[in-house]
Amino acid sequence: MPLKVNLVRFYFLLLLFVVLSSRGIGATCLTLDSVIRCPSDSVPFTAGSLSPVAILRDGGLGHRFELDVVPAAILHTNQYLRGGNIEGRTMNHAFSFRAKYAFQLSETSLIAHIYRDSYQGVGIAFHDFNWQLGHPWSVFVFQGARIKRLSRVLSLNYEWNLGLTFGWHPFDKVNNADNRVIGSRVTAYIDADFYLRWRISRTLDFNAGVSMIHFSNGNTTIPNAGLNVLGARASFAYYIHRQDADRFPISALPKFQRKWGVDLLAYGAYRSLGYNNNGVPEALPGKFGVAGFCVNPLYHANYWLSFGPSVDGVYDRSANVEYAPARDGDEEPGVVQPVSAWRQMALGLSARAEFRMPFFCINVGVGRNLLVESGDLKAWYQLLALKLDLTRHLFLHIGYSLHDFRYPNHLMLGAGWHF
Repeated sequence: MPLKVNLVRFYFLLLLFVVLSSRGIGATCLTLDSVIRCPSDSVPFTAGSLSPVAILRDGGLGHRFELDVVPAAILHTNQYLRGGNIEGRTMNHAFSFRAKYAFQLSETSLIAHIYRDSYQGVGIAFHDFNWQLGHPWSVFVFQGARIKRLSRVLSLNYEWNLGLTFGWHPFDKVNNADNRVIGSRVTAYIDADFYLRWRISRTLDFNAGVSMIHFSNGNTTIPNAGLNVLGARASFAYYIHRQDADRFPISALPKFQRKWGVDLLAYGAYRSLGYNNNGVPEALPGKFGVAGFCVNPLYHANYWLSFGPSVDGVYDRSANVEYAPARDGDEEPGVVQPVSAWRQMALGLSARAEFRMPFFCINVGVGRNLLVESGDLKAWYQLLALKLDLTRHLFLHIGYSLHDFRYPNHLMLGAGWHF
């Protein structure tokens, strides 16, 4: 897989994390004394101290319905997109239509002011590409919030989407052998938007900005070069039960109590492995299981940002396998596992930072495997993950790992516990 494709994939998402983290550090948020009972300074109000149920009880709920269009350009990260296909056509254009529902806390609530009027919900998208790629559709969850208020009616906002995309025309050795961009009928859908919100009225917004979209199967199937598009987003959002926060008096936030916590995670996944067949990348037969754990102490510095070290263990059945060329009469090459299972295990140490919002956390890390035999696992690794809080302690984890800042590792699908 081209190295720059994986760099685009990882650093595209890392950019979103950096922007989101920088918006919270040192920021001054506001609460409304006449509407909110603010916790006293003696009451701990820390990251992770509220369950999703408690968040929903903080003030009334508003509802948001949005329709947006995204005319876009395909980024030419693969020869297939630059004309190496059966039509000899450069694939330049894409188009997406999205319908979304979100809920958000009243703009007069404490949590809404701490987390910049954040909103979250579910959506469906329809994508139009060249017929060789297909006309897929996506289902996803999303969250957004204000980065900076520019005036009473204008603000700079962000939004991310994460979901699954169905209906591709993927790589096929017989019918679509040139397509090394999309290797499976189902891929992940990842989107990051930055946009200006113009509040037309109490019930209606107009939004315009940029949208960056990535499609990939997380190395579960090869080929997996992935597809990246960059577009312009325009949308109208309609609100039910939205409050006018400017009508109420303002005071300072309650004091944040800094403290340490620990996140314990167990995850699993499967992956494919490729080899070089006379200059052409091919997939080895079968899938390889991956399992791991993370013990991640986190220092909660403020309402938005936590950081700390993590001890990371992994058992990867694809590590240090040997490629056995196909013999006469064999259609596929073979795989020889290492004699010792220890050559497929590693224990590493990473530095983590986490951007925290209601219901969701974005976790990013860079680490090095320290206790490991020589071979594939003796490397630096990078992690990017989304945590979804189900209760005050229990969370789901959806993550992706690279190694040596360029090569794909595997997905990290699991569950964890906040201590």
